[in-house]
Amino acid sequence: MNGPRVNGPRFMNDNVNARELRRLQALEDYAVLDTPREKDFDEIAQLASDICGTPIAVVNLIGDRRQFFKAEVGLGVRETPFDSSFCAKAILENDFLMVPDATKDKRFDCNPLVTGEPHLRFYAGAILKTSSGLPLGTVCVLDYESRELNELQQRTLRVLASQVMTQLELRRVAASEAAARRSEADEKARYKAVFDSATDYAIIVMDRAGLITDWNEGATRVLGWERSEAEGKEVSFFFTPEDREARIPELEIRSVLSNGRGMDERWHLRKNGERFWANGELMPLTAEDGSLQGYVKILRDQTGKRLQEEQKQLLLEEMAHRVKNSFAVVQAIASQSLRGVDREVASTFQERIIALGRAHDVLLQASWQSTHLHALLEAVLLTQTFPGRFDIEGPDVVVGSKTSMSLSLLIHEMATNALKYGALSVPNGAVVMRWTLEEEVFEFTWRETGGPAATSPLRKGFGSKLIAMGINGARDVTLDFGSGGLEASFRAPATTLST
Repeated sequence: MNGPRVNGPRFMNDNVNARELRRLQALEDYAVLDTPREKDFDEIAQLASDICGTPIAVVNLIGDRRQFFKAEVGLGVRETPFDSSFCAKAILENDFLMVPDATKDKRFDCNPLVTGEPHLRFYAGAILKTSSGLPLGTVCVLDYESRELNELQQRTLRVLASQVMTQLELRRVAASEAAARRSEADEKARYKAVFDSATDYAIIVMDRAGLITDWNEGATRVLGWERSEAEGKEVSFFFTPEDREARIPELEIRSVLSNGRGMDERWHLRKNGERFWANGELMPLTAEDGSLQGYVKILRDQTGKRLQEEQKQLLLEEMAHRVKNSFAVVQAIASQSLRGVDREVASTFQERIIALGRAHDVLLQASWQSTHLHALLEAVLLTQTFPGRFDIEGPDVVVGSKTSMSLSLLIHEMATNALKYGALSVPNGAVVMRWTLEEEVFEFTWRETGGPAATSPLRKGFGSKLIAMGINGARDVTLDFGSGGLEASFRAPATTLST
């Protein structure tokens, strides 16, 4: 059977390579290779030489096919060739390697530093080892004469190696903390730059008690007070007296605590006493554990926009006034022109004009752009005049000005017919109105209940033609004249509703 050899050379090489990569990464984490000489390490090398009585002592680090001397005595160089390194062999040992006579050790008897200059004979080294057991280098001593170290000297080398690792670890921690501080300082600087560069927005930071702790340049530009004038004050100081009396600032904080944010659109005060309109938001500031640390309020001056909207509304109201006058003139002319004409015809015509006027009033409240279908139906049908007679239900649909006019005339015609001939002509009759918006089709249904049986009109007048046109002229209409009352369905493409 030719399966993988778990204990074979390839498996062992993979493990060795993976360990070497971890070792080199650990060495890099200490950031000590190629650094200048330092007194703390030089003193360790000198003490090793003195105690062991050797002319050479080294604090040595083994990198990727290289060795670097962080400190040395008796060599005068910071690096020597890797292939001739005693320490590269030493890091394969457990904790300590001693070679009394290199000429008699098969690992070193061919080493060029032994066979040639400087004719080294003795080596002893204690391994520099991380807390996870990865070897980084040695504290070692060398001599040109054969010799051995006694127990005290060997123990001293081990202690010095431990001291080197302590120094490296302290420096690594210090460097990490310094990097963290730099990162935090950089983050604060970036935050401050963003905070103060948002000059179009007033950004106000508060503590949990609602006292201001920070105030950006935008707040100074919008509100007028400098940061030093605002810090420590309650945020309510730039609210209007009436809002302070109504405890609006406290209500906003309650909204944050219950809903996660508090919206703000109202008049505020500048330092010079001027009022300005702003919209904004109050949000919580939380720590990593989710605990509340304070609040941040963001305001944007919208006074210009507010004044434009007020001016627009004034113009719309003036236009509405003129249109109503026009409607009155049309009604007066109609009354004069239709004198002698069938009274029912004249009344129906005038009621249609009135229905258009009601739709106009609803659109005026929405700046003549769009309105909600619920509001339009209630205005056109005067539901308050017929309490309990209309059952209106459907999703929140917004309709444009053209659709509003079309629906106003259509629903008014349906209601007029119901009042004359259908469910609204009897005391207990009612009308159920429903609408849906599905698969890009809008459908509106009208169902009369509790009234007389419905009959198709014998004569097709303007009202019948108006109903047949449906919504926005879609002409998708179904009428059911049943014994229970009229049922009608009007359908139109959903895309036309916004027109």
